[in-house]
Amino acid sequence: MKLGEITSDYEIGITVVHKGTRAAFTSKPAFAEGDTLYVYPFMHGKTMLSFAISQDTKIEMTAFKEKEIPFYWRAVWITKGERNGRAYHVIHSKFDGAHVNRRSSLRVQVGTYGSVTDIIGGKPVEVRIRDISATGIGFFLPVTPNLRFARGSRVRVMYSDPESNYKVDVFARVVRVQTRKDQLLYGCAFTRVYTEIARYIAAKQYRKRLNAR
Repeated sequence: MKLGEITSDYEIGITVVHKGTRAAFTSKPAFAEGDTLYVYPFMHGKTMLSFAISQDTKIEMTAFKEKEIPFYWRAVWITKGERNGRAYHVIHSKFDGAHVNRRSSLRVQVGTYGSVTDIIGGKPVEVRIRDISATGIGFFLPVTPNLRFARGSRVRVMYSDPESNYKVDVFARVVRVQTRKDQLLYGCAFTRVYTEIARYIAAKQYRKRLNAR
């Protein structure tokens, strides 16, 4: 997919990597112009962000639409633009977006406890993490009338892996909810690409094979 083919029903997620630190932001497309994409500004509070272009900074991007496989850009750069007196961020890339392959995504069991927060005004809720893949995560929550996440909810999921002490902190959207006896099983799709999660999963699988010997 080219940037100019992204429509307004997508959600845009970017991850800014600078000297080992990472920050993630989301926005919505406004319109395309040629092969550049204008999005509503990425904000920090009331301040429109600026993105420096340097060898120490890398920006990855994901275009996500509900019920569809997301597209991933391994490198973009972002400038500021204006149309009709309104400010936008303008996204450029030398690359086309590639499908994230969900079917080939390796999934591993977790089984530890973590927290889930509805990012629109929610408070952290303790859950049991069922499993994780490079493109999504599942968790259990007891059936409670006043405590549940609706399908389509955008959530933040956090937990610390007891085997490696690796801290998982991801943003996702609830795509399915299933009842399992006295628990609800939530399946969530990541709303951006987490390249480090794939490495974490591979390391977890490797330790599992070693322990099985």
